[in-house]
Amino acid sequence: MLALLAAGWARAGEVEFRRGEFGFSVAPVPAFVEPREIPAQWDPAAPGAADGRWRYWLYDMQVDRRMDRSERHVDFVYEPISPSMLGDAGRVQVGFNPGYQQLRIHRVEVRRDGAWLDRLQPDKISLARRESDFERNLADGEVSALIVLEDVRVNDLVRVSYTVSGSNPILAGQMSDWSHMGWGSPVLDVHLRVLGDPGTDFAIHRENGAPAAQIIRTADATQAAFHVHGAAPVLDDGGYPAWYQPYPLVQVARAQGWADVVAWATPLYPTVDTLPAELDARLVEWSRLDDPFDRIRAALRTVQDEIRYFGAEMGENTHRPHPPAETWDRRYGDCKDKVYLLVTILERLGVEAAPALVSTERGRALLEFVPSASAFNHVIVRARVGDTVMWLDPTISGQGGDPRDSDMVAYGVALPVVAGVKALERITPARAFDSGVSVTEHYSVTDDGSVVFEVGTVYRGPSADEARGRLVDARVNEISQRFANYYQRRLGELSILEPVAVEDDRKGNIVTVTERYRLDSPFDSEGPQQQALDVFGQALDVAMQLPNGLGRVAPVSFSRPARFEHRIRLDAPDGWSPTFRSDSVAHASATFDYRRDIRVDGQRVEVDYVLDTHVEDVAGEQLPAHLRDLARARDSLSARLRFRVPGSSGAEERSARLKALLRDVMTNGDSK
Repeated sequence: MLALLAAGWARAGEVEFRRGEFGFSVAPVPAFVEPREIPAQWDPAAPGAADGRWRYWLYDMQVDRRMDRSERHVDFVYEPISPSMLGDAGRVQVGFNPGYQQLRIHRVEVRRDGAWLDRLQPDKISLARRESDFERNLADGEVSALIVLEDVRVNDLVRVSYTVSGSNPILAGQMSDWSHMGWGSPVLDVHLRVLGDPGTDFAIHRENGAPAAQIIRTADATQAAFHVHGAAPVLDDGGYPAWYQPYPLVQVARAQGWADVVAWATPLYPTVDTLPAELDARLVEWSRLDDPFDRIRAALRTVQDEIRYFGAEMGENTHRPHPPAETWDRRYGDCKDKVYLLVTILERLGVEAAPALVSTERGRALLEFVPSASAFNHVIVRARVGDTVMWLDPTISGQGGDPRDSDMVAYGVALPVVAGVKALERITPARAFDSGVSVTEHYSVTDDGSVVFEVGTVYRGPSADEARGRLVDARVNEISQRFANYYQRRLGELSILEPVAVEDDRKGNIVTVTERYRLDSPFDSEGPQQQALDVFGQALDVAMQLPNGLGRVAPVSFSRPARFEHRIRLDAPDGWSPTFRSDSVAHASATFDYRRDIRVDGQRVEVDYVLDTHVEDVAGEQLPAHLRDLARARDSLSARLRFRVPGSSGAEERSARLKALLRDVMTNGDSK
């Protein structure tokens, strides 16, 4: 049957192909689409004329939003130039949600030696649930159509066009259309065309040199059109703050304000009259707490820890939460379910609370976006006690501390779902709080030349939240072995004197880890009567990672304001003489303060590293100085401590120790 349908589809207006409960159609291009011609040759003046890897000849998106329609047509042409790219060239995936969308495929073609060859084989197109977010505990019903092309060769042009019809009905009037106007590979022509009803006023957001719109008004449509000829490849340095992305980008939507988004979202969170008896009993217990912040903490930790995070975001439940009673009874929910439950609980406890829409992908960049519900992908809670405003995320499990110390600054801005709200609100901490990591390493050299090595690590604030997820519920023997492996790569053969001990003060939000080892031979022999030990400010390493491209101009993510300390103490045996002197290295800037102090006092050597970070990210005029200072500071993160030892120590006897400078180890990505 499939073969007969495949043979006859071209003669029919539209033919449907089923794959179990899913299906797609092969159909002509919709009437609203303006055709695009592919030139015979690449424009020699356009970027990519000499590209040796991959290039796009066309990327064209045309969208029809008239009369409440939602038709998104995509037509793209690419050319694999390197043989290594043939694997990517031979397969195409198209995603859609069959709950409210229909996929129509128009063409799959290959141009070879100037002739277009039809490669559309509907009977060989497979459909499968994509669920790319399932590992992140989300199921959204997405389906992928997998198109596998046969006999694709270097310098073939592959052309695929399709239309996805329909959109989530719960987003009625709240859709915006997005398109990059450049990618990591050169593009000969990029088009975006959006049609609205006659008289529509479009609002437009552009980034990174994206072209201005051409607005055309006719009797049957208002059109916003964008075109780039010869889009150069964009270098992606990575390491960006959430609010930045490097590609030319256009967003188009019907002109409206953030108040319109609030008006759309408010009915999704109606007041709840009844709750399960078990939860009512908890509310009675929590209401006896005199301090409102203790009540907030009790409710927040319960929703975070007892309601697991999982979302079945099908149909209208992509944006409409399940009733709080249902979420409580089944003990799971996604972000909006958990937010709705927590807001309901807090209101019952006399705390002003409301859902707040945020974007984990773009953060504060939303301040420049065209208002629309589709700009958000997450929900948190805004809670208020007097003049104190707290931003709470009930999807974070294992969080500790006071709710006033909740660190949601990375989300940038939020839109509280409260009647009368007309603008985004900046997210700032309710108060200053302690955050960071402190490490103390103590080396005690014994008479036989081995070393007792003790390590204590203290995580505070948000750093403790991160450590708690890695350490508190892990098996002690696994943590001990992992940490021992790390130090063995650094310091040679060792034995574990005591298993790793982890203490968790969740109320104070402090996690403390202690370790104790015997090191067989951590010192390097540099000749007769010369021993050396490499030390490294490990606690500062992650915060001081250098981004790709020190000459970059794009902003870079840095570190939340925090203090990182790494203190090293070495007690040498009698007769050992340090061959180095006390010294200090310091770097002070607008973005961070760094200091390394080496002190020698008889047989004791102390090395202290301290880093205070001041900003989450760095951009603009601060960036060149920041990168320069960070590189210089990082050069002093490692130190080599050299000692002259008595001849009887037999330095040459321990020449078998594994030698590797710690900096090389860290460069290869090894860390605790």
